[in-house]
This record gives sequence, structure tokens and C-alpha cells, in this order.
Amino acid sequence: MRLWLRWSWRDLRSRWVQVAAIAFIIALGSGIYSGLSSTSEWRQVSYDASFARLHMYDLHADLAEGAFLDATALVDAARSIPHADAIEAVEPRLVTSTQVDASTNGETILVPGRIVGVDVTDGGPHVNGVSAAKGRPLEASDAGTDVGLLDRHFADYYDLPDTGRIEVSGGTTLDYVGQGLSPEYFLITGERNSLLAEANYAVVFVPLETAQRIAGRPGAANDLVVTLAPGADRSAVRAELEAVFAARFPDVGVELNGPRGDFAYRYLYDDIEGDQRFYNIFAVLILAGAAFAAFNLTGRIVEAQRREIGIGMALGVPARRLAVRPLLVALEVALLGVVFGVGVGLVVAALMGSVLEGFFPLPVWRFPFQLGVFARGAALGLFLPFLATLYPVWRAVRVTPVTAIRTGFLATQSSGLAPALGRIPIPGRTTAQLPFRNVLRAPRRTLMTVLGIAAAITVLVGLVGIIDSFLATIDEADAESSTSSPDRVNVSLDSFYPTDSDEVRAIADAPVTGAAEATLELPSTMRANGTEVETLLEVRDLDSPLWAPTISDRTEATGPGVVITETAADDLAVEPGDRITLRHPRREGATSYRFVDSRVTVIGLNPFPIRNVAFMGLADAGLTNLEGLTNLVVVDPAPGTSVDEVKQALFGQPGVASVQPISAFVDTIRDALEDALAILVVVEGAVLLLALLIAFNSASINADERAREHATMFAFGLRLRTVLRMATTEGAVIGVLGTGVGLGAGWLLLSWLVRSLIPETLPDIGIVTFLAPSTVLTAVGLGVIAVALAPLLTSRKLRRMDIPSTLRVME
Repeated sequence: MRLWLRWSWRDLRSRWVQVAAIAFIIALGSGIYSGLSSTSEWRQVSYDASFARLHMYDLHADLAEGAFLDATALVDAARSIPHADAIEAVEPRLVTSTQVDASTNGETILVPGRIVGVDVTDGGPHVNGVSAAKGRPLEASDAGTDVGLLDRHFADYYDLPDTGRIEVSGGTTLDYVGQGLSPEYFLITGERNSLLAEANYAVVFVPLETAQRIAGRPGAANDLVVTLAPGADRSAVRAELEAVFAARFPDVGVELNGPRGDFAYRYLYDDIEGDQRFYNIFAVLILAGAAFAAFNLTGRIVEAQRREIGIGMALGVPARRLAVRPLLVALEVALLGVVFGVGVGLVVAALMGSVLEGFFPLPVWRFPFQLGVFARGAALGLFLPFLATLYPVWRAVRVTPVTAIRTGFLATQSSGLAPALGRIPIPGRTTAQLPFRNVLRAPRRTLMTVLGIAAAITVLVGLVGIIDSFLATIDEADAESSTSSPDRVNVSLDSFYPTDSDEVRAIADAPVTGAAEATLELPSTMRANGTEVETLLEVRDLDSPLWAPTISDRTEATGPGVVITETAADDLAVEPGDRITLRHPRREGATSYRFVDSRVTVIGLNPFPIRNVAFMGLADAGLTNLEGLTNLVVVDPAPGTSVDEVKQALFGQPGVASVQPISAFVDTIRDALEDALAILVVVEGAVLLLALLIAFNSASINADERAREHATMFAFGLRLRTVLRMATTEGAVIGVLGTGVGLGAGWLLLSWLVRSLIPETLPDIGIVTFLAPSTVLTAVGLGVIAVALAPLLTSRKLRRMDIPSTLRVME
């Protein structure tokens, strides 16, 4: 064994450049897998700790839009159920929409938001608590005063001070005493459930009494949160609460949900599994590239030792002993890659950890070292490349001694495709034919090199293609929302008002208003074929000159009809003319609402890529019993008036809850996705490095394999530039083949990711499959140009070649 180790170490030193390149490729694969997999474990333990620290609710009662009840009556109803002893804590809240002015001396910050009134008695809130990430928390002495906590996401985005002053709708000025985090707002969603909307949505936590005064609803609440004792039967308590609410408040719709009903909770946990599948795909592809590279290197070592192996077999040495040396080299290269991989994994994990901590602010972040994850990554990095070396070694020790002793091109002409490919006619002079002959005479070696390059290009196309697809989807959303009146502004009202009310007329008659249209915006749910989709239903003029949704395959319906997005239609498995169940609020009294189920017909499809948007004509407003009422006024600015001027002029108008340009919705999605995709930059950098390493390694291996041929050419008087030209031509041919395969496989991978994987983690967005020309050019640059130019790196070695020594068959 000592002899084998010394001999294998000599082999490693003689090819240290290729060994280092292969080891680092293996390190990238195993390290990226380990680093990215660690983030999944970190997210799981950090989410658990964060939700537990702030006492995430077990049950949440949400009143229908526009409905309010006495806060004490709500609590008393919850405490009256048969299993009241199972309730650990119950607290009422008042949640209302608002407009937040957080402008500073150097920047105008005017965005829609939400006021969340919480119980601050006895150190509360005790359910869905609010931690003070900066500043101080709310205290019992703050009850009824104009103080609050500003959501940390919003404050961080605009780099606001720890404490300060903001203004909300109605002219109320609040002193925020800190920046807070609460479980329902670990992930900020805007007015239309847009993800990561902290740039355009502000949440303000205030004492319950303060929220009641701002909303003009003394003693009222529209929200109730409950935590249960350990071991309590959640389903039983939920059923009892539903029964008591229906009995005591028959005219008010109440939705009861558990933690999974909260979008932030559901999305954060579901995203872990989807992201890990995503990471695993690219890590395995990178490891596959490393395996192909190891295959090439081991194959080259075996080919270089063919005469030695043949002489050993002629002397009677058993094949199993002859196989030890190249297998030991392969094992050592893989072990070296694993060692490097631990370092790469730690670096990737540290980068991802810092990205996650900034991307998802949580009260608790934990980053324990994941020994099991790194052990799996090391095992994969060791097993796959080593497995790839078994075949070339097995093939080498199976040939007869006389075949193994052959040298030069004869070694690759004996079997397989090589003889047939060698007879393919190629035009041109000898030096023009040689690069193509070299490619054809060793098809197995060429195939492995092509597959190694293709693996890197596949990962690159799949990864960057996802970014391209997201951005193309956003562009589609922008194009649909701006088909007409691209500067229009949505003015949300704090309640439902008659369309001829003073509040609505004040908006329509304002000097900054050019045109105004009253609409309705209602939270709803669509159900069909066993699938349920939450949506924001807009009741509006479907042929409005101000703006109307694009409708394809429009059909007529005898009853109420609805236009849904193409993404929603795919999820619900319906098409125009089909009927679906629409769960929506219906007015039962002057200020009371309840949710009802109605059967409606799909009368058309809209290309907007977000599935949770639907449209209904004004003629069908009777379905909601809200004819003649509005809670959203769409305003087109007067000529010469900017959007900011409209926002400032309408802010503070009676009844106005928020003023937001229509472009803000798409901009929010764009900012959110660009921030989310920034995480992929870590992997993208590794993929680019992988492609360059494979290109360099391919050129270096080819240069060593062609050493005797190059020496022969120099001996016959060929110049260095001629030899380099042939080498770059051969590299270009292999690069074209590898890039072509990689582009095709990358497109298939991208299509699969967009159609199968991404919908599981982002079901509300209908991502289009798109590959930008810049991505294709990058792939060509790495796969063709880099591989073709890589032989130039060997020019110094060729220039200093000792021709007689290189021509010597054996020393």
C-alpha cells in the first residue's frame, strides 16, 4: 500500500493543474449542496423559534369586510364555548386600512398601509405579539395615546430612524416608539396580496383603544386571535367557536382559520421544501459535471498508462492489482474535492445566511452547523466522481497486453465508433482536418467532455432562465395593467360609500382629478373541480374608456359572470362557459356583511399573470347587494398633474384610506422578485466558475494528450501558432457540441422548473417560460468561446516543450 500511495502521489503531482481543477469542481458541487441545504435547516428552526416566541395564534376569527362587533362581546362569545378551558389566551383586535405618510426632509414617502390595534394590557399582546426590533415595545401606559410601532420591513426599506413621527389617514399623527415584528407580518403582502411589499405597504401597530379612535369605532373590533392550551383539540374548539359566532352574530360573516390560514405562515414553511428541491437539482447537476470531469481525467491517466498496464499484464500482474493505482488516484482527487467542498460549503452557507437574515427579518435567527447535511454533501462529492472512474479503469485492464502496448492514434482506433467515424471524409489540408479528426477518433472521450460542458451550460441556462422568466412575467403584468391610462391611481376608501356621497364627489371633483370611476374591490374565493383560489374581485365597468381588463374568449352568460386570469383558469381546470363557485361578502344590513357562495359563469380570460385577480361587471353587483356603493375610486390625473401630486392632494381627504398608483402593484412584484432572485446570485457565480474550470480542464487535458503529436509537428517544422490554431479549432468544435446539448437540456430543465416546481412554491403567479438573448449569448461565450480560447493558456508550455523528451515512448 505504501508503494501504491507513493506512486499515486507521483501521478497527482505530475498532473496537479488538472487535479486541482477537478477537485475544485467537485468542491463546488458538494459545497453548494451542503451550503444551500444548511439554509433549509436554518429556516426551519428559525421559523419555529420566531413563531413560538411571539405566540402565533392557533385560531383566527376574521370578520367580513366592513363588519365590526363589540370587542367585549367577541371575547365573551369565545369564552362561552363548552371547551373554554382549552383556550389559553384570547384577544380582540381592530385592523383597518390607512394611508401612511412617513416622509422625511429628503424623501416623500406616502404609501397605503394597515393599522393593527392590539391589546397592550398586562404586557400584551399575548397572542401574535409584537417584538420591538428597535426602540421600545408598546406598554400598558400607551393605551389610548397616539403612539405605535412601525413595521421593521418598511422602516428598513426606507432607512427610517428607530423612532419618529408618521401621519395616517384622518390627519392623525402618531409617534412611533420603535420598529416591530409580528408573526402575521414576517412576510409583508400588500393590498392585492403582492409578495414582499414593504416598499409600498406600511403596517403600524397601535393600542386597541387608539385604533378604535382613529377608525371612529369606539369599543369595536373586527378580528379575534386565540391560543390554545397544549394538547387541546383545535378542530373541536374551532367547531364550537363557529357555532357560537353563528348563533350570537347571525348577520355577520366570520372566517375561522388556523395558522395555515395565514399567508405569511403558510408561504414561509412551504417555501422551504420547494427551495430545497430547487437547490438539490442544481447541486446534483454541478456534481454531474464534476463526475464527467473526473471521468475524463481518470480516463486520460489510464490512457497515459496503457503501455505500463499492458507490460504489467504481460508480466502476469493480476488485473485487480493494476486497477489499484488509477482508482487510488481517483479516490484521492475526490477526497481532495470533498475537503475543498467543506470550505466552499461554509462560505456558501455564510453568504446565504447573511442574505436570508437581511431578506427575512425575524426576531430569532439560528445558524447551527449542520453536520448531517455536510456529511451527505461529502458523500455525494466522494461517491459520484469516484463512481465515474470505474468504467475507464475496468475497460483498460480488460484489453489484451498487445492492444494496451499500442501507442498514438492506434490506441483509439480498435473498436466502437472510432473506426467508422474515422472514415468520414473531411475537406481541407492536413492541419485543417486534424482538429476534426481528433474529435472523431476518440468519440467516448469527446462525449464525456461534451457532457461535462453541457452540464455546466444546463445549470447556467436553467438558473439564469428562471430569472429571465420572472422578469418577462413582470413585463407582461406591466403591459396588461398599462394598456390605457398608465398613470391612473387607485383611491381606496375606509368603508363602503354611495357613489354620489360627499366623500366620492370630493375625490372626483378634486383639481388633480382628470377622470374618476367608482368600483368595488372585494376579497373572494373561487372554487371548482376540488381546487380553491383566493382572489380579489373587482366589480367594474368591463368596457370602461378609462381602463378595462383585456378579455379573451369572451362569452355571454344568462346569470352573473366573472372574468378570471388564465393562471386561475389553469389551476381551476375551467374555461369560458364553465361555472364556478364564488365565495364573496354580501351586505346584510347597513354595516353588516357575511360571506355567501354563489354560482357564476366564467365569461372570459384575462392575461394578467397573477391568479388572485378577477373582474365582474357592474350589472352583476346585485350579487353582493352593494349596488350604488363603492370602496375604490380609480382616478386618472388631470393634464399636467403628476402621480405624486395626486397622492398628496387626496391624502387626508375624508373617507380615503390609501392612494396608490396602479404601477405600484407591478413595481412591488418586480422589486420583490428581484430581491428574492438575488439569492440565486451565489449559485450563479459558482456555475460560471464551474463552466470556466471545465473549459480550462478540457484544454489542459487535451494539451497533455496531444503532447507527442505536438512534438512531432514541431519536429517537422510547424509553427506554434498553427498548433494553437488547431487546438482552438478542436476546442471550438467540442464547445459548440457541448453548448448545443446544454442549451437544449437547459431549456427542458427550465420548462420543467416553470411548469412543475415553481407553481408549488409560487402558486399565485403564472410564470412564463422565457430565455433572454443575453443568457444565450452568455452560454455561447462560456461554452464555445471560453472552451475555444482555453488552449491559449497552454502556449507557454508548448513554447518551452522539450521535443526529444516528449517524443520518447518510454523512459
